[in-house]
Amino acid sequence: MSKIKWGIIGTGSIANAFAHSIKYCDHSNLISVYGRNEATLRQFSKKFNIQAHSDINSLLSSNDIDAVYIATPHNSHFEYAFQSIKNKKHVLCEKPITINHIESMVLFGLAKDAEIFLMEAYMYRTHPQTINILNSLKILRDTKEEISINCSFGFNAEIPEDHRLRNLMMGGGAILDVGCYPLSMVKLLAGQILSKPYADPESIEVSGELDTTGVDLNSKAHIVFTDNIKANISCAINKEYENNLEVLCGNFKLEVSQPWHCGQFQEGLSSIKIYNKESLVEEIAYKDDVGLFTREIDHASQSILQGSLESELISHNDSQSIMLWLDRWRQETGVVCPFESKDVSPMVKSNFYSIQKRKLDSISANNTDKQFSRLVLGCDNQTSDIHAYAMFDYFYGAGGRIFDTAYIYNNGLGDKYLGDWINSRNLQNDVVVLGKGAHTPDCKPELIKPQIEESLERLKISKIDIYCLHRDNNEIPVSEFVDALDEIKAEGLINNIGASNWNLDRFSTARDYALKNNKEPFTVLSNNFSLAEMLEPVWPGCVGINNQFLDYIKSNEIKLFPWSSTARGFFIRKKEITTKEHFSNPSLEEEKRVWHSKKNLERREICFEIADKKNVEPIEIAIAYVVHTSSLVFPLIGPRTINELNSSIFGSQIDLSEEELSRLSID
Repeated sequence: MSKIKWGIIGTGSIANAFAHSIKYCDHSNLISVYGRNEATLRQFSKKFNIQAHSDINSLLSSNDIDAVYIATPHNSHFEYAFQSIKNKKHVLCEKPITINHIESMVLFGLAKDAEIFLMEAYMYRTHPQTINILNSLKILRDTKEEISINCSFGFNAEIPEDHRLRNLMMGGGAILDVGCYPLSMVKLLAGQILSKPYADPESIEVSGELDTTGVDLNSKAHIVFTDNIKANISCAINKEYENNLEVLCGNFKLEVSQPWHCGQFQEGLSSIKIYNKESLVEEIAYKDDVGLFTREIDHASQSILQGSLESELISHNDSQSIMLWLDRWRQETGVVCPFESKDVSPMVKSNFYSIQKRKLDSISANNTDKQFSRLVLGCDNQTSDIHAYAMFDYFYGAGGRIFDTAYIYNNGLGDKYLGDWINSRNLQNDVVVLGKGAHTPDCKPELIKPQIEESLERLKISKIDIYCLHRDNNEIPVSEFVDALDEIKAEGLINNIGASNWNLDRFSTARDYALKNNKEPFTVLSNNFSLAEMLEPVWPGCVGINNQFLDYIKSNEIKLFPWSSTARGFFIRKKEITTKEHFSNPSLEEEKRVWHSKKNLERREICFEIADKKNVEPIEIAIAYVVHTSSLVFPLIGPRTINELNSSIFGSQIDLSEEELSRLSID
């Protein structure tokens, strides 16, 4: 294949620009176009002498095209990109790639899984001017002086209220339409100064003006990347801005008047000006005879021809990071978007798990007619209902079948999100619910049943497949807990029973009592277990297992569902964790308190060594170790992103030799 055959989705002005520019590409041919308006579609098709499709399925199922360019309003990007990936078509999608971070995370995960190229179309990223800007900033890498990056993109659009830019449902507003340019630029430049592909902000402060329709008409953001790198960005659809870029550091100043269009409206002429104490010391001028669209199209086509799944100029992680901070910018400005509800979200409606390549094997388990998966997805890390649907769908699509929830998770939202998802997907008979209750200070026999009944109502199911007491209460005899659970099981509200964060003495005593008195015994345990030994509890009441406990589990065929199976980030190479998205996120203080021992640090060193040898991540070796411990072990995982989920899945399938396991065990 010497050229990529393209189809266009959309017939607007940007689609026209794409169709015009592709004629000058070396590696691309335009074959067809899809549009909803028949008259406009016929006109477009005739103008560029290409096939016309009034049915999107007709375009995407065609063997005549290899890739599509999506040039429609923001709110349709996910659905068109999803359908394109489903039909094995490579995708170049206009910015922003979706209307929120969750949708972009899903698309990039699906594209990688399907081995499909997917790129967000920031044209300025493929232009030599941007490369020259980056090269000019290398001199600032070691400076201790404060660096200020300032840029804007604003225009005054006199448009009616029903225009897409003023329509919340269509992803209107300045931030999504043009704010993405200065945000992506300052992240790129800060990353260059820090010797990274891009940088994530440490904080953002915003101000803005909302339209009567609810969209943002204009907004400004002050962004702090590190102590000495700050940025001020602005965007507008009701104001004219200078639309320039400036980088200041001491006597150094870099200035670009056309950072987004790269001279497109100045006969291709653009320049970068570098000053010292206001004196011009260098001007990097460029005359572009190719054009922005042509460069972008050929870059995408060459990437596809080379077998790449993502652009080297704007990676999947970069695009996802941009979307995450666009979300925060919008939210801080006060934009409330209805498309971020599960009832409206196109992602939720897609049932995308149906197209995934299954990765996790299912395991038949006794005392249940359902299948177990080797990994268990925690339901305590989802920040919204659409985030929950994204993670649950992807986990299920990868073969995941067990979900871990609890009465206290996310103040009850853990149960609710899982229940809504199970029922919307009609998976009551296909997934296993591991529920927990009676957490301190409610760890009392008389409170177990009311909590179970409330959880069942939230979950919208009639029975919890596996139920564990979330904590222990040493002031209460084990017999009282066993008796209470036995009665509840007899009522048909729970099936398998067990305990979480119980010590060996109490757990074995409870089993002995149950077996002696013909009661339902504990067959499940959910304590901490990982490659690193917990030195002291992460939270009050937490309990881990030692070798003696592990031997007991194996000899009695107890299923172990270990929480923090990767030691809460202890085996991640990057040690500093700064995110504040969730109250339970680990910190360096916690890491030192809970995990830092001579043995654990030695294990981590060996883990890193084995990971380097296998060319995988250390955290993947850590989860592989837990999986290899016993066929009775089903590690709990708590990923926030699909990348993290895929990493856990991959880790669970890594083979470790007896010699490697022995080295990691170092008793």
